[in-house]
Amino acid sequence: MAQDYAWPVKVGRVVSSNFGDPRPRRFHAGLDIATKGTSGHEVVAVDTGYVERIRVSSNGYGRVLYQKLSDGKTAVYAHLDSFTELLDDIMRVEQSRRRSFEVEKYFRPNEMLVNKGDLLGYSGDSGGAFGPHLHFELRDTLNQPINPFISGFGLDDRHRPKPDRIAIIPLDVDARINGGALPQIFPLRRLNTAVYEFPDTIHVFGTVGMALSAIDEITGFSINYNITGVSLSVNDSERFRLEFDRYNFSRNHLMEITFDNSLRRLNDGDFTRLFITDDGTKSDFVKGEGTGRLALSPGYHTVALRLFDHAGNVSRIQGNLYYAPSVLIKAEIVSQSESSLTVAVSPDGNPFAITDFACYAFNSKGYPERKIEAISKRKDGRKLIIELPRKPAEQRILQFIGINRLGGVSEPFHLPYGNDITDHLTVALELSLAHLENSVVLEVAARGYFNQAANLTLKGSSERTVTLQQKRPGVFQSEPLKPEILRDGEAAVLTISGSATRETRFGLLTELADGREYATAISGDGQCTLEATPATFYDTTSFWIETVKKPVKVENGRFSSRVYQLQPFDRALRDTARVGIKLRKSEIPEKKNVYYYDRKEGWTFLPTSFSIVDRLLSAPLYSLEAVAIIEDTIPPRIHNFIPGPKSRYTSENLTKITGRVEDDLAGVAGHEAIEMILNGEKLFFEYQPVEKEVRYRLDGVLEAGDYTLNISASDQAGNRSERVIDFSVN
Repeated sequence: MAQDYAWPVKVGRVVSSNFGDPRPRRFHAGLDIATKGTSGHEVVAVDTGYVERIRVSSNGYGRVLYQKLSDGKTAVYAHLDSFTELLDDIMRVEQSRRRSFEVEKYFRPNEMLVNKGDLLGYSGDSGGAFGPHLHFELRDTLNQPINPFISGFGLDDRHRPKPDRIAIIPLDVDARINGGALPQIFPLRRLNTAVYEFPDTIHVFGTVGMALSAIDEITGFSINYNITGVSLSVNDSERFRLEFDRYNFSRNHLMEITFDNSLRRLNDGDFTRLFITDDGTKSDFVKGEGTGRLALSPGYHTVALRLFDHAGNVSRIQGNLYYAPSVLIKAEIVSQSESSLTVAVSPDGNPFAITDFACYAFNSKGYPERKIEAISKRKDGRKLIIELPRKPAEQRILQFIGINRLGGVSEPFHLPYGNDITDHLTVALELSLAHLENSVVLEVAARGYFNQAANLTLKGSSERTVTLQQKRPGVFQSEPLKPEILRDGEAAVLTISGSATRETRFGLLTELADGREYATAISGDGQCTLEATPATFYDTTSFWIETVKKPVKVENGRFSSRVYQLQPFDRALRDTARVGIKLRKSEIPEKKNVYYYDRKEGWTFLPTSFSIVDRLLSAPLYSLEAVAIIEDTIPPRIHNFIPGPKSRYTSENLTKITGRVEDDLAGVAGHEAIEMILNGEKLFFEYQPVEKEVRYRLDGVLEAGDYTLNISASDQAGNRSERVIDFSVN
């Protein structure tokens, strides 16, 4: 019967967001159907059935109607401006009876029968909607959301999915991608309308996974959509398959391991992960037995990805992986002239000839400037003899990457050409840590190139020295290490050896969450704590706290603590962590809460608890952010109300009460934090949290006379505002 469904709105068939799109800590459970940016368009029953329930709230789905369909599925119509007149009357009775704006009403199967095409209500932007539209869901008989596009609500579509990039991600400590230990992103080449390919053979070692950046388009719309599915095959054997068809609401949080959380947080974009976690955790969208965790045999492997959309349009990606240990090279200048220099690049420790190369020029501060193309190149036994233009190479550090005849990509080799070597005894140094899947990489950055050997000695519950390799001029990295090496970390001592040896000590207060017990990291000043439960992380994770030297300023508030960055900020959390910040002895706790910094919203309130015993303000977090205690003493603003003060209206012209209640820092926590009383009678109104707007539809018309509207509002920090508006009705 799926093909017999009616479209739920009469205003048109434009879908602005589709099923499975990533949202914070959840998947989008349906279709957002555009309504030309306006409210009040008819919403109709997609099939015969009955109204199962209605719900009204100031957040989430707002006004929402649930219809049980004749085939046993449930259709959900959300963010409505209003229901039918009968349902609106029932809603008002329930609000009056329960003395609350937020109500929910269930109906018996034969109580509210509807036929396909019957009016159910009107579209709007109630609840947490960002602008007027209809959010429409289709749920199966177990009340689990299913993809409407493949369940009777598909649109005419002749566009194939469009892949953009792939990422290769290391999944164990031995993994390498083109000689490097960090994830790498590769653009794709389009061969024709249906086929794309890797830019070149990709050299891998150890266990790796793939991630895909792709969009889908629908004929006639200039909107990008999530693809419907993708399969990954290696050597013609399927290794992973993902289909955005249905899922269980209880597994919403798995969005962050379906769309790669680290790449998103690092501003690399939305990448769909084509592998599951090490412990087997996976979303409902993962099909089949393949894990996508690629532990290949030595040699070449063909890779094929098949992308498809709801209409059956297919695109393909093809490429090759070459599995082998990393390649080492060395480069030396063999001659030079006024216009060119000749460099010999040869393998270091392996028998395979170098057949190709890449050369990049870095300036004296270690910044890349350009890629240098060869004037000519020729083979000489296992060496590759390269002639380079001299001018772009002068006073530069040249980074060479070699490719051998099997497709192996080397680790970088650095060759200074007329460039002053940085003094390793005086150059400024910074230590950072990258947390990968099941491993960590320590990095020391210097403003310039020097060729002395460097290593780090990690001090903590045990002591271990690790060698650093210069991956680009001035940037030294360790090999990937097991996170356990940083358990109870205290410090890292950098040693740079040469004719004179330099030692630099870095604070490295790390803690380890291994899923067996609670663990707590403490900031260097002892004022901030980060507690992880056994369920906080997906896998063993080293975590720590950094002090932010130049935080983003807070508007309309005051920092009452330092700002701390919780790390690793790009790791997905399975469950909450808890941050605690000590209140200074000179401060009182009133009007102070823990806030985190959101890139879009700025400093954002967190529900905060205060412990008198240790003067600790604490709050739960679902992601690791920059946090601080902030004092907010500014009350909410109550303004732009209709009716206005000392205004006069006719009964016919005043049909609703609207106005804005907003707070710039702590924010107003929904309609429960606001009260409106009209001539002594409490009003049950809607508060739209995105627009910060109060809305109340008058039940009938006001009789002629004088009226007083009392409005009060509190923000989440405890600041309160009041306003009195006197008006009259003729």
